[in-house]
Amino acid sequence: MKKFVILGLALTAFAGAAEAQSVSTTQTNSSTVKSKLNATVEDVQKDVSLTSAAIGNSLTVEGTSGSYVTNTQRFWGDATAELNGTIRDVNGDVTATAAAIANSATINVDGAGSISNTQMANYDPSATLNGTISDVAGDVSATAAAISNSASISGDFGYANSYQANGALVGSTANVTVREVNASVTATSAAIGNSLSITGF
Repeated sequence: MKKFVILGLALTAFAGAAEAQSVSTTQTNSSTVKSKLNATVEDVQKDVSLTSAAIGNSLTVEGTSGSYVTNTQRFWGDATAELNGTIRDVNGDVTATAAAIANSATINVDGAGSISNTQMANYDPSATLNGTISDVAGDVSATAAAISNSASISGDFGYANSYQANGALVGSTANVTVREVNASVTATSAAIGNSLSITGF
């Protein structure tokens, strides 16, 4: 009889803890984050993908249910991404990306009482793409993107609050030469201070 009683108490305590699940995170980065990729690629039978990415703070939260999710990110450093690429003679698709991000957060929960997101950036994300791409059978996509604060919130929740503050210079540069491509070509240079997406309510 004692064993059954103890087991019952343990299960009750565990169930109570599961109902009160919550997530609270804080990320602070005051250092320089730097990424540089120099690449020459040629005579490839399939796809080619080149990426140089510098990210100060990154968070992903996924779950089924919780009482609350709280995220705080502070970036006081420099994030710099540079990609120098020469790509030629490719039978598939070509993707070249340089991305510098100060703060990034993705929160996806099936159910939560509240979600709170705070992101602050004071120094400068910078992305540079220098690319020469030729003789490609498939699609070509070249992207340079610099972002201070980015957040995506989705799911079923009762309340959501987001605060994003950018005091940084955000710079993006793409110098791309593309020739002799059999499919589509996309070239993008994007500089974004604050970006927020909320869906699912």
